[in-house]
Amino acid sequence: MMSVNVGWEGGVHVQTCGHHLHLDCLKSYLSSLRSQQRLAADRGEYACPLCRQLANSVLPLLPPPISSLGLTPPPNATDPELLAGVNTMLRTALPPPTQNVTSLMEAMSKSVEDMTNVTYAKYRQKIGGSRQQGNTNQLVFIMSIARTNLEIEVAQRGGTLITPLHPSVTQDMPSSSTSGLQPTNILVPKRSAISALLRVLGVQAKLNLNPLWDVCCSGLFSQDFSSSSVANNVPLLLVDPSTLLTQLILLLPLNLDIAYFTRVVKILYNLLYFQVVVQLSYKLTPAERIQCTSQDGETELLEQAFAFVIRTLEGTGVYCEVEEVSSNCTCSSSSNSGCLKQAEAQLRTLCLPFLRIAALLRHHLYSLPLPEIDDPEQEFLRLIYYLELVREGMSIHRFNGGSSVTFPWRPTVEPWLRQLGDFISRSQMSSRSLIQEHHILWNQPRLLSLPDLYDKIFQYYHRRQCTQCHSIPRETSICLLCGTLVCLKESCCKQLSICEAVQHSIDCGAGTAMYLVVTSSYIIVIRGKRACLWGSVYLDSFGEEDRELKRGKPLYLSASRYELLQQQWLAHRFDHMNKKWVWHRDAL
Repeated sequence: MMSVNVGWEGGVHVQTCGHHLHLDCLKSYLSSLRSQQRLAADRGEYACPLCRQLANSVLPLLPPPISSLGLTPPPNATDPELLAGVNTMLRTALPPPTQNVTSLMEAMSKSVEDMTNVTYAKYRQKIGGSRQQGNTNQLVFIMSIARTNLEIEVAQRGGTLITPLHPSVTQDMPSSSTSGLQPTNILVPKRSAISALLRVLGVQAKLNLNPLWDVCCSGLFSQDFSSSSVANNVPLLLVDPSTLLTQLILLLPLNLDIAYFTRVVKILYNLLYFQVVVQLSYKLTPAERIQCTSQDGETELLEQAFAFVIRTLEGTGVYCEVEEVSSNCTCSSSSNSGCLKQAEAQLRTLCLPFLRIAALLRHHLYSLPLPEIDDPEQEFLRLIYYLELVREGMSIHRFNGGSSVTFPWRPTVEPWLRQLGDFISRSQMSSRSLIQEHHILWNQPRLLSLPDLYDKIFQYYHRRQCTQCHSIPRETSICLLCGTLVCLKESCCKQLSICEAVQHSIDCGAGTAMYLVVTSSYIIVIRGKRACLWGSVYLDSFGEEDRELKRGKPLYLSASRYELLQQQWLAHRFDHMNKKWVWHRDAL
């Protein structure tokens, strides 16, 4: 996930069954569950009274804001007026009034506290030091929750926002017509909790508001980089736009008008566009950079952006270590048009993650349906129009990534480049690394690829030693997330009274792990303090399991079962789909 909790690890996913209950009713209901051993009622666990799904918290529903005075822009407001309005709202952001809503505020604080408690110690923000530092850490944690849930929804949609096809659509189509079509998406929950979650997190973010967060906004919505706090901050051209968008949405009023939201997305897209241009310019050879800066007359925006960026940054020494013949070179200097086409394609690809997050925010905040996207090649174009970054129609042949950039762009971009240049002058090695790896593409999460024949796994792992204790485990188990071999239910690899399989589930999956037990062919799932036998993904020719390998029949991988296991993992449905859980007591 492209989300930060502590480092690049951890995160809290929030999902809901969609049923409502009163807070007072919840307290009495939890009191009645104290005697049930299968639920940790002391930690807030309960079964939904309607659907019996396991739950460990409630997500308060905030009443609609009483007034939207000052939050609606004037008719036909210009872009500078909208930016000024956003800047004013950010600078005057105040915690919500607490009169007559004490129980609601307590419920929201309890909800965020529950989210903090479900994380393990190594992933939890340490609230210590000064009060200002504690508020900053809490604010980072709150914003990481919002970002995590948005990224998880993108992952559950297959990494894109392409419209899934219903099975009835493809049932009567020939196989040649459906070979390239996306399957129906069954991972996205029917009842999304993101809208209610963003409102709760927004209130908590304002309660932990820190003056340091105003620094970034000062450089984004105004060109004042004179103060020392802004000058020494992370340059805007190295800030993640998706993270910045999430922060701004949580700090802005809950009933923000969509015109302000659109303007925020537009200025962040401008920032993203030139971030990618800076990154791509670093991959050019000296000959290509000279050719870019020697272009005269009317040229495309991408050529102008390359020339402007290179001229501004070439004096900082950031391009010094790029060799004449670089492995990153994508084309020769004689084919400038082909090079620009390839750069345009790379730019669109690197901008898509931000556009997906922005589109999901618009979808959840304003209940606007996502656009129907049938072709992966059209995803960038459709999201640009959905976010209203471009409003006038144009030929698809004339459309490019620069069509959404706000003009004139030079007065806005020049201070960003100067700020980046100052940072490069202070730390060239770090800046080169950050620029080169700023925007990267992530593979979608998936389980290990298993062989079709179970005998291959058995022969490979049979009598294989553990890498920690160097002994041969009695129940050799393989983590299906990373392939690590662990000693199941043995004390040889214990850490702080926690057996290896449980500890590895914390280190590898933040408390969730799936193990294939080689000596019996079944799957063990660990979820927090619980574990269950999931079943086997290897079946014989009759479609039956051989859990303890007693019958000695050849076993073959069941693609449908393995896909089901992966779907339950991606959709976070283990708690709801599997009913026979036991307390493992750190003994696995």
